[in-house]
Amino acid sequence: MSQHPYDSADWPLPNTPRESVFSSSTHSSRSSQFIPPLSPGTSSQGSGSRKTSYSLYDDVVRLTLNPSVTVTFVRHNKLFRLRYLYIDICKDAGGALKCLELNGGVGQQTAFVHSFHNTKLPVPHLEHPKLPHEPSLRVSFLDEQTVQTAHTVFTTQISYTFDDERDAVQFQELILASKLIFIAGIAEAKSKGRGEECISQNLRILQDHNGKQVMLFFANSLRREAKRYVSIPISCIESVNPGKKAGKPAVLQLQPNFELLSQMKVLQIQFLDDSDRKRFCEFLSAQKI
Repeated sequence: MSQHPYDSADWPLPNTPRESVFSSSTHSSRSSQFIPPLSPGTSSQGSGSRKTSYSLYDDVVRLTLNPSVTVTFVRHNKLFRLRYLYIDICKDAGGALKCLELNGGVGQQTAFVHSFHNTKLPVPHLEHPKLPHEPSLRVSFLDEQTVQTAHTVFTTQISYTFDDERDAVQFQELILASKLIFIAGIAEAKSKGRGEECISQNLRILQDHNGKQVMLFFANSLRREAKRYVSIPISCIESVNPGKKAGKPAVLQLQPNFELLSQMKVLQIQFLDDSDRKRFCEFLSAQKI
């Protein structure tokens, strides 16, 4: 089984050429309203002269925001904050993310383009561990990103801060072509074979269109190898011990289906809030684990 499910041939299925519209105020992330393809080089909103990249990509999904997103980046030692009303997620026929196009900014005549060149589905990073009843609004990417404003192309660290948490969730789902079915902040994760895996991060569970579920967290603990995201298929969890007392970690016995799991053997997850530990264990129990 692949250690990185986002690179496997069946994740996601090849898309047929289309353009669709999402809005968290009227649609769930499972539903979309398909509309006829736009004319090459034109946008469905605003002036007909505003150029877009629809003709360059096989799959374009528009996320209409409620009401907006603020993009933050630094250029020439200056901090910029730009607000936009919608994001076009553009992928090729194989499902690889090619760019994000942001439009609808007040007084802005050209799109803000965030391009991806060397990865199929980059993992949107959540900067703050999530607690129950607290929205998770800020999404970023770990490496420097390539962006374009007007005719200027440059690299920078970039983050997206949404006004509505539902938009932040759909943004992640559309990029990863998966449903976000669980998220919780964790204080620490430790494995029997590798020691500390991460501290103060988020644990997410994603489900693709085939029903495949994957647990995802960022391994930020200091090691010789580079810090990176770790994905563990839910089907590779042999058993779970929820702990008998509040504040105790959930303990997962892992099947040695590939090298990473053979190294980890057992994974202990300490949640920031005990209600999330219970919710996580109940979820795994419902999967017959």
